[in-house]
Amino acid sequence: MQNTELDLEQIYNDYFKKVYNYIFYRLLHRQETEDLVSKTFVKIVRSIGSYDSKKAQLGTWIMTITANTLRDYYRTRKVTASIDDENFELHEPSVDFSEQYEQIASPRRRALYAALSTLPEQERAMIYDKYFLGMRNREIALKSGMNESTVGSIMDRARKKLCAALVADKSGEYAG
Repeated sequence: MQNTELDLEQIYNDYFKKVYNYIFYRLLHRQETEDLVSKTFVKIVRSIGSYDSKKAQLGTWIMTITANTLRDYYRTRKVTASIDDENFELHEPSVDFSEQYEQIASPRRRALYAALSTLPEQERAMIYDKYFLGMRNREIALKSGMNESTVGSIMDRARKKLCAALVADKSGEYAG
């Protein structure tokens, strides 16, 4: 089904933040995120003609492309996210990503990202799904192929690890 009625600029405006956050919260690395977001939107532009609204909603189709782009990245790079206190630094943003950069550059968010980096990828993904996408444990369980109680246990452990990391944060941004 040809989709000439789809406005690529509107798609970019509507989905940029969701695609960016999906990738960023898994990598916790701004430059790599920017590269993968760009690749994702290039894939979307190249394959927009094959999008069929009868098979999937536009957002689902876009997030599938996003997940596949990230999966390809992991497969080819074998990368793990790591943020050392002394090495974690945010650089000047590129023009396309300046608004998103401003949101992530605050000391409070940097402390949160540093704490998130202590979690394994599976736990980071579940935290993202629950707190940034608003998914319920049942939905996360269906998505991940796990039992709902297993997801609840993993989420509980992840929250405790995050709290411990934030309490231990030397910046004082999360000190109670």
